[in-house]
Amino acid sequence: MKAIPFKDDIEREKQREAEKARLVRLRAIAAQLVGDKWALESSDGRTRIVTHRSTGDRELLCTVHADVLPHEYELITGAFDLLVLFLNLQDRASVKVRDLMAALDNTAKAGRAKDFAAQAAMLCQSVSFRRFLETKGGPVADAQAADTRLKGLLSITSKKQLNDDEAARKRFLSLRGDYDFWMKGGGQ
Repeated sequence: MKAIPFKDDIEREKQREAEKARLVRLRAIAAQLVGDKWALESSDGRTRIVTHRSTGDRELLCTVHADVLPHEYELITGAFDLLVLFLNLQDRASVKVRDLMAALDNTAKAGRAKDFAAQAAMLCQSVSFRRFLETKGGPVADAQAADTRLKGLLSITSKKQLNDDEAARKRFLSLRGDYDFWMKGGGQ
């Protein structure tokens, strides 16, 4: 059954979509300004922001009046540079988040794939694996006997060694391959 989203979830999604649309618009504006240079020109006690476009044109964008406060002045005159800075930061953050998510995913997959001790423990619970182990040295009555036989065949004292010891892991993988072959009828 599909969950019904909460009102807050719907509002958050709407806000997120609006933010994405704004980012798309800002990226389009930044793309149109590539190659343009904004500069400050002062004369007659006034400061003007002009653009020298990549086409070679020079245009007055605005005049900054003397009563503008320093922090307002800095924001207005640096608008284009700030836009580029924030878009670059957003791009870098997006790449980092994707990389971290991929690393987490790979770590989770690797953790599942590399827990050979757990795989060995599960095999010892299997009746068919115990029958296979009987072909390697006599009766195997239960999971504990299978555990003992497995450790003897692999020359280990603990299944944890399968995760830590490369040689023990190779022996286990070889034995597991023999078991798979035996299950397919190759050794029965």
